Amino acid sequence: MRSEIPFSGGRGGGSVRRAINRLMPSAPAKIGAVALVVLVVAGVGWAAFSSMRAPAFEVHADEAVAPSSSEPEAVEVKAQVYVYVTGAVANPGVYSLDEGLRVCDAVEAAGGLTEDADASTVNLARVLSDGEHIALPTKAEVETALAQGSAGGTVGAAASSLVNINTADASALETLSGVGSATAQAIISDREQNGPFSTIEDLMRVDGIGEKKFAKLKDSICV
Repeated sequence: MRSEIPFSGGRGGGSVRRAINRLMPSAPAKIGAVALVVLVVAGVGWAAFSSMRAPAFEVHADEAVAPSSSEPEAVEVKAQVYVYVTGAVANPGVYSLDEGLRVCDAVEAAGGLTEDADASTVNLARVLSDGEHIALPTKAEVETALAQGSAGGTVGAAASSLVNINTADASALETLSGVGSATAQAIISDREQNGPFSTIEDLMRVDGIGEKKFAKLKDSICV
């Protein structure tokens, strides 16, 4: 619908009015123009609003790091004992061995017995103790001990082994020269209070055993 502009005038007035009315937009055109402006404004506003929103982050399940279900296996560490192996072995020295092993294992760790060793004089089946000194005698040393009679004991007692002052009981200690019941008990009490003897010379720390008495004992004892 076109709005007509009234125009009054003479004869020429009608042609002028028609020219002006042709230049004026019709009502539908006005409505369309207004709608277009509204759409443009709405579009610009929505774009501005969208740009102000914080971006959303998606978390994908397959990207999540799952905790490992497998745990490292605990490594069992065995307790160690240190023993000093000397005498008739291939490689004398200090060795670290698993707790619970025996004298024979210490001898093997030291390279085994030498040809002149007398294995019958040592209890190879005994369980090792930490800090112990294992002395492997030679055949000549055992023969010397036998010749001396090993403190007046029987030949069988002397041949069984040198007396281990760390493990011998009172009766075994009393077979040693100059060792009676009182001295034997003093030896046992000392090793219970102070620990095993590291060397045979440690026997002199016991009350009643001096250098002279030790000189009579040293060829008949071991640790």
